[in-house]
Amino acid sequence: MIKLIIVDDELFERKAITKIIKTECTDVEVIGEAPNGRVAIEKATQLQPDLMLMDIKMPGIDGVEAVRQIKQLHPDIKFIMVSAFNTFEYAKEVMQQGVKEYILKPSRKEDILAAIGRVKVEIEEDRQQVEAQTDLKNRMKELLALAQKEGFTSISEDHSHSTELWKSNQINGVLTKAKKYIDLRYYESLTLEEVAEYVELSPYHFSKLFKEKTGVTFIDYVTTVRVNHAKKEMDDPSKSLKEICFSIGYKDPNYFSRVFKKYTGMSPSEYRSITLK
Repeated sequence: MIKLIIVDDELFERKAITKIIKTECTDVEVIGEAPNGRVAIEKATQLQPDLMLMDIKMPGIDGVEAVRQIKQLHPDIKFIMVSAFNTFEYAKEVMQQGVKEYILKPSRKEDILAAIGRVKVEIEEDRQQVEAQTDLKNRMKELLALAQKEGFTSISEDHSHSTELWKSNQINGVLTKAKKYIDLRYYESLTLEEVAEYVELSPYHFSKLFKEKTGVTFIDYVTTVRVNHAKKEMDDPSKSLKEICFSIGYKDPNYFSRVFKKYTGMSPSEYRSITLK
């Protein structure tokens, strides 16, 4: 069950969204509501939700500031932002907090359900990873306890296999954590040193491990993520190429154009002319 808090200064909007979720999402439980950012921060600590559906413009502490404070206290909570303002600046503020889901008010039922569905997948993947790591730790504890009781010789083969499995899972966990960090912050000036510090490895070892296990360098991976996001944003004819360039982390449109052509074989304008036909 996914636990959800709805944050909106409009009572009617909160009740309407609650009704949609109760009717359409049997695996999502609305555990609380908040009329402003201050109460949202308190509820996040008190109720520990998996997901918060957060209005951006509210009196006092707004949605963006509330997300920033909640993320500092509870980094695992996911967010879907809701706004009556369809502007790039609002979307950019939200993206800088690591939030990927953004829907407009008045909220259509289809948009709400689609956004919740995408976030549910992320939450379930996170849970599965935690469960796998917990199971592995428990298995290692059992083996160590057995080793102390009967001697290492009798279980050396099993212990060796489990150790290798543990190492493999640890490496996969580090890479998954690094990729998620990049996927959430691709629009920032990411450095290898920053991500290495996040996964608690030295830059040298992180760079070597990343290349060995993914087949691409750190820079190539970040660039590919940015280019893929640029492609998606080009489907929206209302966004200029310059705007898209800034939104994915580049400050120079000419440099963005060169990078895009290197990775796709076409300039941004050529790619857009084909996709928007």
